[in-house]
Parts: sequence; C-alpha cells; structure tokens
Amino acid sequence: MSWVSALCALYDDNAQRAGQVENWSRGGKEYPLVLLPVSHTTALAQIEITVNENGDFITARSLTKDESYTIIPTTEASSGRASGPRAMPLFDKLIYVAGDYGTIVPKDKQKARECYELYLKELGLWCESQYAHPKVCAVYRYILKNTVMHDLIAANVLQKDESGAINEKSKIQQLSQLDAFVRFRVYTNNKNTKSNETILFADDESAIWLDTSVQQSFVKHYEMQKKSQELCYLSGKQIAPTTNHPRKIRYDGDMAKLISANDDANFTYRGRFNTKDSKSGYNEALSIGYETSQKVHNALKWIIRRQGYNRDGICMVTWESNLNPVPAFYESPQQIISTFNSGESESTETEDILAEIAEENQEQLPVTDYQSAKQFNAALDGYDSKLSDNSQLFLLALDSAGPGRLALTYYKELASSDYLKNLRTWHESCKWRHLYFKDKKPCIYEGMANIRDIAVALYGTEQNKLLTLRKIGDKCPLLISAFERLRPCIIEGAAIPRDMVRAAVIKASNPLAYEAWYNYDRVLHIACSLVRRANWEKGVILEMELDKENRDRSYLYGRMLAVAEILERRTYERNEKRMTNAERYMQAFAQKPFRTWSIIWKNLQPYLQKLNPQSREYYKNLFGEITALFAANDRVANTALDGKYIIGYDCQRTALRTKKAANENNNENNNENETEE
Repeated sequence: MSWVSALCALYDDNAQRAGQVENWSRGGKEYPLVLLPVSHTTALAQIEITVNENGDFITARSLTKDESYTIIPTTEASSGRASGPRAMPLFDKLIYVAGDYGTIVPKDKQKARECYELYLKELGLWCESQYAHPKVCAVYRYILKNTVMHDLIAANVLQKDESGAINEKSKIQQLSQLDAFVRFRVYTNNKNTKSNETILFADDESAIWLDTSVQQSFVKHYEMQKKSQELCYLSGKQIAPTTNHPRKIRYDGDMAKLISANDDANFTYRGRFNTKDSKSGYNEALSIGYETSQKVHNALKWIIRRQGYNRDGICMVTWESNLNPVPAFYESPQQIISTFNSGESESTETEDILAEIAEENQEQLPVTDYQSAKQFNAALDGYDSKLSDNSQLFLLALDSAGPGRLALTYYKELASSDYLKNLRTWHESCKWRHLYFKDKKPCIYEGMANIRDIAVALYGTEQNKLLTLRKIGDKCPLLISAFERLRPCIIEGAAIPRDMVRAAVIKASNPLAYEAWYNYDRVLHIACSLVRRANWEKGVILEMELDKENRDRSYLYGRMLAVAEILERRTYERNEKRMTNAERYMQAFAQKPFRTWSIIWKNLQPYLQKLNPQSREYYKNLFGEITALFAANDRVANTALDGKYIIGYDCQRTALRTKKAANENNNENNNENETEE
C-alpha cells in the first residue's frame, strides 16, 4: 500500500467523524481537533455575526482566540489564494462580506467592490443551486442588504477614532479590525431552539461552521460544479482533477505544500507537452483527482494533530490501521510505561533540570523509582493484546527546506507485531540504567534513552549546567539527523551507525567537558547503551552488572580506571567536587592505556596512603584481581581501547558505589572498612 492509499483508507475509515470538532487532550492541554470534510479548511475568526432565518441582523461580537477556531467551506481557488482577490463561499474577511466597506473605508473602495462582488457570486451560486441550505440562504439575504459595516459599528465591534473614522490601529486578537475574518450564526425559530440568551453564544445548531448538513450541502454543490474528469494517477479513478492542493499540513500556519506545480510562466519541460495551458498542461505529466487530494491532505492534517510529533523541524506521525494506541518509537521505556498506564507521557526534568539538583552529590541521591525491563515488556504486551492479527502500522515523516515546499522524507508500512518486536529488541539490545528527574527526585529506568536525549548526549554542549543543541531558526539540524539515522535502527532493526557509537565513546571519555555530574552521567550511560548495541550486533552480549569473568582487554582497563577514580574520591571531603586523576587522564587513557596508567598509578599513591589499612588492602587486592585477568601481553600493549572500556568503567564504578551505599544503609563500615565478600 502506498502512502496515498494509506491516507485515503484512513479518511474513509473515519469518514463519520468528518466535520465534527472534538476536544482533544494531549500533553496536558485541550485543543479542537477535526477531520475536515472535502472542500473545507479551517480559519481563525475574529468577528461573529448572528442573523435570523429571514436575514435580519440580531447581534455581533468580537471573538477571543480560544473560541475563534472555525471550519469553513472553500473552493480550489480560494484555498490557495496568495495574491489577488479570491472569495471564500461563506465565511471570509470583512472586505469580502461587507458591501458597505467602501463607504466606511473610502481608500479601499475599488478593492472592496471587487472582493464583495466575487464573494456575492460564490455565495449566490450556492444558494441558487439544488443543494442550497436554509441557513446559508439566510446569510445571503443579510449580505444583500449591504449593512455589515454599519451593523458592526452600531454593535461596538468596530471602533472609531476621534475623527469619527474607523480606527485602523484598533485590533482584535492582535489583528487589525479591518482585516478581521467574519463568521455567521443563524438563529432559527423552530420549537427545538433554546432561549435567545443561550443560542446566541453557544456551540449549538446556530453555529453554521459546526453544522454537518451545511458542510455536506457545500460538498455536493461544489462537486456538481466540476464538469471535467480525468484519470487520477494516485487512485486510478476517473474523477475531477486538481492542480491546487491544500496547505496547513503540519500546523495551521504552515504555508508549505506537499504537492505543488506553478511552472506555467516558464515551462521547464517546454516542448514535451501538447499544450502550455496552465489548467490542462500539468495533467500531461501528472493528473491528481480533487477528491483524492482532499482526502489525503485532510487525513494527514488530522492524524498529525491527533498524534504526530511536530517539534524542532521534525514532523512525523505513526498510526495503527484501527487507530489503536501504539508506543512511540522515539520515546524512552519510562515514557512508554507512563503512557500505557495513564494515557499521557510523563513530563520529566531531563532537559530543564534545576541547577540545585545538578549540584547534589550523585552518591548521596536516593533513587525513588525504578522502572525495569520487565515493566517495559509488560507495557508492550499490553499494547499488543489490543491489536488484531492483521493490524498494520504506518510511519510517515515530512520536512521542508523552505516555507513553500514540503517533502515526504520517510514512509514505512509494516505489521504492528513486527513493529512491537523491533521496538522490544531495540530497548533490549541497548538496555542500560538511565537516570532522570521527576518532581526534582531521581528515578531510574532500564532500556534506551529517547532519541532527543541521545542527540543531546552526542551533539549537545553544556551551557548553564544544561546540555543543549544548537538551533537554526525553529529547526534543530542535529536532532533531525539523529531521528533520520536512528529511525531505521529502531523500526526496521538496521545496524546502528558506527560513527554515532564512536562519537558517544569520545564524549564519554571527556568528563572534563561537563561541570554538572548529571550531564556526564547522562552521556556515559547513553554511550554504554550504544556500545552494548554495537556489540550485540556482533553477537557479544555485555550485561549491565559487573562481569568479574570478562577478560576483554578494554573491559578490564575500564574497570581499573573506575577503581582508581572511586579510590581517590573516597579520600575527599563530603562535598568536595574536585576532578580525580582518573577523570583528568581519561581521554589519554583511552588512546594509550598502558603508558597513561603508570601516570595515574603514580598520582594515586598519596590517596592510597590516606585510606585506613583495611580499605587500602581491599583496593590493592582488587587491582591485583583485575590485572590477573589480562591475557598475555594484552596489558602492556599500548593500542587504543575500544568502546567496551566504557562498559567496564561504568559497571565497576556502579558496583563500588552500590557496595558503599549498602554498607552505609546497614550502619556498617562507616570508616570504609571494605572487605571482600
């Protein structure tokens, strides 16, 4: 199935929702969500006029931004208007709907007359057709009276200045009142109507923009206006063609088009077509049906706003064939577990962690919550239990290099069971302990960090004790790159890019670059996840727990570095944050471990002497045990270490810290009399 077929199927399967505004909740916020009918779009209205069924003016008011969302019918020409007057069929700007605009604003008299005549023609065609609707006819009767501007002034919606002229500086919703968009209500006197006080301002049957019968009336009317039919290359049907495709795909202010052709001035392929006519010349290269285009674009708009990821220049959306919930591939296990349990992903302080938290000593921070791989697998099983055997998953990504053109950069369709399987494999193969903060309290989850955290760890720099990525305008190129490169690894099980693994190891080998301990730990643990994944692809399984039998040279050197770091730090005062020799020499150690170790060992001697005899003996024995595991000549070889040294380093460091914490909790060995278990 192509992406066009998938979106058409999505629209057809949810056609009963078309035109109905839902109060959709996401991210702790509510906003209007609607699957637009064919030949409809949305606009933000600033003025609302209420008339009765005879076309008599009742009242008018200015709208707040929260209530301005309006579904409007539109023609092919008016939906893409950029220059020159193009009238909407029912709701439009003040200069279009007000026949008396020119008398109130004389400087725009000629333009106002032209706009009004175009609007009157569109509205008249609808009202004179066999699909005319009583509410639309009531608006038409009112418009013919040419009193819109006078009525709005009388209702104190439009403001005058001291000279008695319209105040062009006065604004409604931060927009000049003369540029306001107008919508209508029609008050009917049938027996089911509520009291006047309620009906004038409630979203009931008087709100034309919410009336599905009005929407269907226009759909049928506009369909009858399209006479010619051609083969639609996307659907294979003989239907009315279109060359003007909708905008507002990613968000309401989006001007970029997914399908666009405007080369009627200087044909790039001059001489290859029989005609240069702008209305039919395009169709010799590609013919797209109007209905197909409307369904594809409206379905895409709807699903992006419903469950898409649209941030920092990244626009992507995932949906299941029956719209069952599925975990997002770009989230961490902690976020997936939270979404499964509560329907909303937990907001964490990973990105905006407070400076005072980063100042805490990590060895003194208790872990208040631990989300294990078992809980993550249970959540995936829960998602899987709600899916049918033939459930399909669709993933689609969009991007634009400029404001006018939009590109489909990724499309993938696969069985939902395969998606969940690959997602499970990703987090299992990258499994490591990752720390995050929730309500200023430290928590841990097992698995792989979300893609944003990975990008920040690999490419971010520390500023004001926070890791940040550079942005260009509203785009974050490095984050976009991370999404594009890691997406096939997660969704399709592709091999992880080797340069990303190398970059992670290099960053983790430079603790001096980080002022806040939490930032370095974040980088270190993500590096461990990536190294684990790279070795898992080779058939080598590296566990999170310390492997005392592992004889790999890099792993053993990593253990030795961790022991040297913890040993020296044990001699520091309680709140002392000075870097250890092991941390200062870590970069050089990764390149020339044997030679650098001799320097570290020499500098370690004064700290070793500060320990009490039992602790000193413990650390010496531990160094001896690790050294004994080296194969012949491995220890003295001065070749660079591979990424496994990061694994050994973190495992050994965690084991020593855990042992110290356990002893302190049991009120034993307060003077660090550590003995071999």
